[in-house]
Amino acid sequence: MNARLILTVILLFFFIQNVYALPSFSRQTGQSCAACHLSYGELTPSGRQFKLLGYSTGNYVIPLSVTGTASKTIINNTSSSIDPSITMAKNNLVIPEEASLYIAGKFYENLGSYIKLTLNAANTSPLFNSQGVQTGTKVGGDTYLDASEIRYANYLIKGNHNVVVGASLNNAPTIQDLWKISPVNGYPYRTSNLLNAWGIGQFGPTTLIDGSLNSQVAGISVYTMIDDSIYAEFAEYTRFSTPLKVISVSGDLNTVSSSPNPYWRLAYNHVQDNNSYMLGTFGMITDLKNDPDISGSSGGKYTDIGFDFEYQHITDTHSWSTRMTYIMEQVDWDAQSVRNMNHDANHGRLNTLKAQLGYNYKHQLGAQVFSFYTNGSTDNNYWTYNENVSSGACNQTNSELAFCSANGSPKTSGSGFELYYEPIPYTHVALQQTFYNNFLGGSTFYDNSSGILRTAKDNNLTYLYAVFSY
Repeated sequence: MNARLILTVILLFFFIQNVYALPSFSRQTGQSCAACHLSYGELTPSGRQFKLLGYSTGNYVIPLSVTGTASKTIINNTSSSIDPSITMAKNNLVIPEEASLYIAGKFYENLGSYIKLTLNAANTSPLFNSQGVQTGTKVGGDTYLDASEIRYANYLIKGNHNVVVGASLNNAPTIQDLWKISPVNGYPYRTSNLLNAWGIGQFGPTTLIDGSLNSQVAGISVYTMIDDSIYAEFAEYTRFSTPLKVISVSGDLNTVSSSPNPYWRLAYNHVQDNNSYMLGTFGMITDLKNDPDISGSSGGKYTDIGFDFEYQHITDTHSWSTRMTYIMEQVDWDAQSVRNMNHDANHGRLNTLKAQLGYNYKHQLGAQVFSFYTNGSTDNNYWTYNENVSSGACNQTNSELAFCSANGSPKTSGSGFELYYEPIPYTHVALQQTFYNNFLGGSTFYDNSSGILRTAKDNNLTYLYAVFSY
């Protein structure tokens, strides 16, 4: 890791001393960001209540906010790549990473929204020659409707017992979750957009519910919260209709069927004094299609079941929080998918575990540590495939990328930390470091036994970023 980067961030932490939230929410409620956020992306009980009630608490103001992100992403070692400037474009460069426009806040009485239109300025796509060998990289921005929702909620019963009912129209399963633990909202609350451009997952392979359907589906959920303790939600998702494809993530094949794809969420929540606890489960059954316009082209049926836990202790000075998410995914490949992608079996399995512990000082300065473990069934073709590898397999002598497995295993594990600071309102500065013990099936020589050998720690990541909002 770059020692100069760490020293710079540590000095900033000592010499400048607010928790980050969308400015439009703060203007609407008249409250500081710390009322709803313990840290960047992490909600307090008050923040969860604000979301539960449809972002409608407070007075109407123009519900507009903008954010911009600048960052620097560094991978530990670029060896085993024929040309890092092609396959790991923008590595170790300060870049304008992302800009977003939000329509976020109260529309009318009990109706509100969190709508996010994003320009991903760090997006890259590979360029191939007629032989299928990557010869360059196209650099350019993609604009799309990011994970968003419109929400309505109201009290069905209010008094000695409270019952809230509501509905959410959204385009990303779990974006509507109150605890921001489940996948779309979960830790890390921000990762480098370059990782997606490089074809690498920060925590290795991910389950389908863990962000793979973002901005590609449309769904509506209904939910209830009883006495601030029992939460239940049910949703149905379908693919974007053709007119809406212009606002989806372009070029992604993770398209669900037009038939209903159910999602559910159950949780027990308890708040007492400065402490809050949550224990929950969630899941989704998805029929994934390679081509939504061709009958019988289903890629497989995904069943994702998750369990999560959160504890928070919040005071004006010292606050602590911890959370954990475990997801089990079972995939039943259909016959056409097995033929086309040469899966080793008709069934696949992937399990992911993430845990995080955080400390916050005066809602301004904080540190978080995290660990992760991913494992599943071995599939010598599925886990070795990468769109940037010309042959689609790592055991070829012309493999261009370091991010694929020679043994067909998804096993990835490691740990990391993040230091962050909000020096002034609506500004968040952070340094995130990820260390790998295993990567795609091994700690050493996981990529290509006949080529340039690569270890898991070669993929260690440093991510320095700053988010500015208005």
